[in-house]
Amino acid sequence: MAIQALAGLWRALALIALLAALPFAVPSAAQDSEVPAGGSRAQIEAIRLDLQQIEAALSRERLEEARLNDLRQRLVPLAQKIEEIIQREQPRVDEIKARIDQLGPAPDVSKGQSESVEVARDRAEQDRLWKEADETLRLARALGLRADQSGQAISDRRRQNFTREILAQHPAIINPWLWVEITKTLPADIRAFNFLLQQWGETIAANLSLHEAVILLLVLVLFVVVQPRARRWVETGTLFHAAETAGAEEREKTRLQKLMRALRRLALATLVPGAALLLLNLLLDRFELLPGRANSVMDALLTGLIFLVFMRGLSRAILAPGRPGWRIVELSDDRAAIFSGTIFAFTLVVVIGRVADAWLAAIVASLPLTIATRGVFAILAVLVIARGLSRAFGRREAASVEDIAEAGKLWHIRLLGWLSVVVVIGAGISGYVPFASFLVTQLTWIMALAFSAVLALAFIEELVGAGVSSGGFLGRRVRDATGMTASALDQASVLGSGFLKLVLFVALALLVLAPWGVDSQSFLSNVRAAFFGFQVGGITISLSTIALAIGLFAVGYFITRAIQNWLDSNYLPRTTLDPGLQNSIRTMLGYVGIVLAAMFALSQLGLSLDKLTIVAGALSVGIGFGLKSIVENFISGLILLWERPIRVGDWIVVGDEQGTVKRINVRSTEILTFDRASLIIPNSEFISGRVKNWVHADRTARIIVPVGVDYSADPQVVQKILLDSALAHIEIMSEPKPIVIFKNLGENGLDFELRCFTDVDSMSTTRSDLLFDIYRRLQEAGVMVSSPTRRLEITNLPPMVDPRGLPRQEDERDG
Repeated sequence: MAIQALAGLWRALALIALLAALPFAVPSAAQDSEVPAGGSRAQIEAIRLDLQQIEAALSRERLEEARLNDLRQRLVPLAQKIEEIIQREQPRVDEIKARIDQLGPAPDVSKGQSESVEVARDRAEQDRLWKEADETLRLARALGLRADQSGQAISDRRRQNFTREILAQHPAIINPWLWVEITKTLPADIRAFNFLLQQWGETIAANLSLHEAVILLLVLVLFVVVQPRARRWVETGTLFHAAETAGAEEREKTRLQKLMRALRRLALATLVPGAALLLLNLLLDRFELLPGRANSVMDALLTGLIFLVFMRGLSRAILAPGRPGWRIVELSDDRAAIFSGTIFAFTLVVVIGRVADAWLAAIVASLPLTIATRGVFAILAVLVIARGLSRAFGRREAASVEDIAEAGKLWHIRLLGWLSVVVVIGAGISGYVPFASFLVTQLTWIMALAFSAVLALAFIEELVGAGVSSGGFLGRRVRDATGMTASALDQASVLGSGFLKLVLFVALALLVLAPWGVDSQSFLSNVRAAFFGFQVGGITISLSTIALAIGLFAVGYFITRAIQNWLDSNYLPRTTLDPGLQNSIRTMLGYVGIVLAAMFALSQLGLSLDKLTIVAGALSVGIGFGLKSIVENFISGLILLWERPIRVGDWIVVGDEQGTVKRINVRSTEILTFDRASLIIPNSEFISGRVKNWVHADRTARIIVPVGVDYSADPQVVQKILLDSALAHIEIMSEPKPIVIFKNLGENGLDFELRCFTDVDSMSTTRSDLLFDIYRRLQEAGVMVSSPTRRLEITNLPPMVDPRGLPRQEDERDG
């Protein structure tokens, strides 16, 4: 069922991709409509005023992070509008310039040249329009440069703020004076804490009614009832009791089953508690049970709990402690349990630290207490990691070879873990508490991204790398639908999985670097400026447009292949068309489909016919020098498919070679000889050379069987024997009738020829059968088959002498 669902999903996605790509191929009326130059000027003026305000704000010496984020949010749409103006005005400038070039240069009055008033008026109008459009385009590009500079200035200021905040030095947590200051301010902080709790209690007592309390209680009861049953369903597949048999755990699980279970476990482990916590927060806010300062504390608590259950569910879904059969990564059961527990304990300490920090901010606690709290929780978090590393990789008395080898493979985890422990503890005890707290947060973030990446990579490898391959469940359906070869599918699966992995790694890099002050929007803007929208020879080239064009061509290609495969397997076999005509229809349809797909792709790129003349000119030079034979063979292939002098399945003779036509390709034709060898012949040889086609008009072939008999034979008897033999053979056609030709009175006997007709495919075997039968009939009738006779005469020899010396009498003999 899962395979059928995935196959249906793949078909739906393919249809959606096709429907989504069609609007790009046909420009809409909104895209074709032109915005007047005055409208573009008004937009440019409004953008210029907004940029001046942003630049004035950036001229201030100090700007907080929130203000910089606000400026960034204002700048991004301005940059997009500028890009839209440039993309709209550039074709207009090119169009007006082409009109001016078509009108030609102004006449030289000094040389007596002149032109009509209408042409002069049109040239003046086009010059005016070109100047306005070109000036608008220049202003837009200048504003684009200012927007890029402002964006870079915002990124620089954010990095400066980040560096200043992270590297700020405070009293070390081991400094006694820090704890002295804490003891001095601690009573005031405790009073503020008690006041917040008292205020919260008074708010609850004043606003909580009986039915609201019942609703909150029902939410808690529902969570208590649903959560265990959801976990049991993930573990056993049933809601009420364990349905697995004793040997179910030992049964071999496919990787897709493991991944689907991990995803299901992660979703339920996160969604059920997360939904309950969000509902609880919504009810508390709706019932007005939170005082103003407690909102931040409750937000920190709910966010932390949701992240805690997410990390616990993610780690247990991948590591599967106690269930090695469901484990996605190769890891021993002991280390899987240790890593899962360490991750949960580490995340719990981090969440408690964030909630404590929110409490201190809500009561406006003293700075020494805030610094000490952050430093203590940061060190506690890395101490949890240190404890986990010691248990997982510490010395073991009975360590096996597999355990030692596994520990060696996990060297990068050990290195990163111990390095984090040393750096965080060192930063905490040396006074760089913000840096230590930031490193713990970043370590938590990297841990979540790493586990998510493991799950995502496994899905990519299973669904694309293995699923789309020739042996995968999706690959088999693609082969059935399109007729693609196994090697082509394997290559497509490798390229597809590699591309998705590259996208995943780039996204992970941006997510990892984001907390370090690397602005992803600035980074993507730079990428877009460098690789999206550059110009070559007046043509704007966009990699996103190229990607859409390639995708559109790929969709058209796969649709064409699917239609060809449907014709081959369903429609054409049910027609009365011969195989050669079926192949011609299939091939011509493939050419038409690919040409249409290419035309749609070129229209997506915005390449019109006038812009393609440059490419056509370059191709003409290449054709004249090196591609002449290729084009000649291609045109010859089209002629073969149209005129059909040869067809697939025909028995042809080319020079000294003969065989059956197997395939007519774009450049060449494949012939399968009777020796089972493949003969590749360029298509031009069939057009310019001489080709013998045994089955061009029909499949009838004439057989000539020469027969020679002795002069003592009766010609009428021989004629009857030959005709009876031909008529008795099942493969010999009755029309045209077999005939016997008395060809010659030969040197050695009477020469006859039996001429009859049969199907070309059985010509050789039929001729052999006739020879066997004719020889048998002649033997039964007593007719001797003629054989070559030679008469040898020897002259000018001396007389033969008897051994006794007497002359011998000569005998006349045939030599």
